[in-house]
Amino acid sequence: MKKLKYVIFLAILAMSLNSCDNLEDLNEDTKAYVTPVPEALMTSAQEQYAIFLNNASANRNNFRLYAQQWSAIAYPDESRYEMAARSLGNANWQLLYRDVLKDLIDAQNKIADTPVAGTQAIAVKQNKVAILEIQIVQVFQTLVDLYGNVPYFEAIKPDNWLPKYDDGLTIYKDLATRLPNAISKLNTAYGSFDGADLIYKGDVAKWKKYGNSIQIRLGMQLSDVDSALAKTLVETAYNSGAMTSNADNAIFQYTSAKPHFNPNYEDFKSRADFAISGFFADALNNLNDPRRDFYFDPASKKGGVYVGAPYGLKADIVTVSLFNTALKEINFKGDLFDYAETSFLLADAANRGWAVGPAGTHYTNGIIASMKYWGVADADITLYLAQPNVAFATATGSNAKERIAYQMWIAYYNRGFEAWTAYRRLDFPKLQAPSTAVEAAEKKVPVRMVYSHLASSTNGVNYTAAAAAIGGDKMTTKLFWDKY
Repeated sequence: MKKLKYVIFLAILAMSLNSCDNLEDLNEDTKAYVTPVPEALMTSAQEQYAIFLNNASANRNNFRLYAQQWSAIAYPDESRYEMAARSLGNANWQLLYRDVLKDLIDAQNKIADTPVAGTQAIAVKQNKVAILEIQIVQVFQTLVDLYGNVPYFEAIKPDNWLPKYDDGLTIYKDLATRLPNAISKLNTAYGSFDGADLIYKGDVAKWKKYGNSIQIRLGMQLSDVDSALAKTLVETAYNSGAMTSNADNAIFQYTSAKPHFNPNYEDFKSRADFAISGFFADALNNLNDPRRDFYFDPASKKGGVYVGAPYGLKADIVTVSLFNTALKEINFKGDLFDYAETSFLLADAANRGWAVGPAGTHYTNGIIASMKYWGVADADITLYLAQPNVAFATATGSNAKERIAYQMWIAYYNRGFEAWTAYRRLDFPKLQAPSTAVEAAEKKVPVRMVYSHLASSTNGVNYTAAAAAIGGDKMTTKLFWDKY
């Protein structure tokens, strides 16, 4: 036995010595891709964009607070609009440019540069390029809606480390050309990404509806700036076919396995930093809104009712109501865009006299879509819609625009970025900054994200020019589409 062990040892030693002839091989993963696969790049970008929209980390996403749907009760600085301390501008800037846009653009370039032959292969390639283009447009719009002027024409260029910042309206107008062009290239008779697409599994017809809904949003953001262009964008997208039911919703389905789980699971599974805000709780209580039991945690009722936290102040957790625990379940789905949003945007467009159908119908469709998405029973939906303070003709708000904006704000629950964006554009509901807000001289609700704190040192000349062009790198500086 000892002799056998000795022979085995010598054999192993010989193999080890022989394998050391090329030590560089030790640093090479022979199972890894040498060149990134474009499908994998898109998959990663989709997940990162979903994280941007859905996470509720105080270090990255405080939009639920800016829309005053939530209030920070343990560490209220974020409800007081403290952006600088946690470098929020930098966190979102890096995620959207580096982790989302770069991967989408690289994937698009790789697919576009790969030669294919045959009718089907050519059509699938064209669909892939168009689907990536739709996502690229959406992310650039997000960046403009966050900061205002941002790098666009010179962005993500490997030979340009100091890109200039482009005018927000100029970017929007270019996107208004790129997006319809991409949608027109989609051929629903052929496939695309299949399982690599974490949103629609390569369903080109669904991507066409999604693209048209994004175009409607793009148009409505321009509605107070360039009404003619906005009207054309919205009416064209409506006639081309946008989302028509919750079956069309752009959903990112998280899993129960690392690392692809709901980002709020790990952040909040054992913490209670946020409560529903008093302003939001009162709004839903006054309307007897049946979404309360889905938005909020029924176990946190106080005396049988939901009680929100005072906004911008610390609060004892035992005295206020919390958000529904389902929102932090490991596989809770992320909503990127939905039929409810499409409906409310169309209601706003119709109220302006554009040819997209009746405003009241879209308004009602938006409420119903939101309630069904959250699981409200049909009977409760009917009772809700019958209330005078909900019915379109008589609802909360002094005019149709305010009525639409109010229900949009409610329907955008847990979609903080879009809730905040809709508030900035429509100026309703009337949110008030807390007395503790960090902008001591102005006491205003933020209307933009400040630039990355690294911008002045890494791209100083272009940053300075951009800040001056928008009226100052402040959270209270209005973006070009925020006219009122």
